[in-house]
Amino acid sequence: INQLYQENNKKGYTTQRVIETHIDSRHTDKNIDIFFYHNNNQEESKDLAYSLRDTILEKYNANQKGRGYNGSVSYRGLWMIDQTTPPIVYMELGNIKNEKDRKRFLIADNRQAIANWLIHGILKNT
Repeated sequence: INQLYQENNKKGYTTQRVIETHIDSRHTDKNIDIFFYHNNNQEESKDLAYSLRDTILEKYNANQKGRGYNGSVSYRGLWMIDQTTPPIVYMELGNIKNEKDRKRFLIADNRQAIANWLIHGILKNT
């Protein structure tokens, strides 16, 4: 990633981001709202994470009234986050062992909705 970032800088690209997606599997009974980690030393990373979280909150409120959303934004000292040169957001999309979360991944319309919402959050931040 860092090598591609440097190569793209030389080519004149001005906006580069890393979006890492992850699906948890630690807890079987715990529903996980989408949450975001950022690089603590990069304001752009933090801004993007908040833009994504705010967009997901906005979309849940508009499309799933009463569901609630408890997603968060925080720093986490993961190697991938700390060692990546371009701004990075690490997203925890849910828990594959939780039935409600699993529907977020297995139902194509759900995946597409989340993808659309995340793109909207990215575009709001550029």
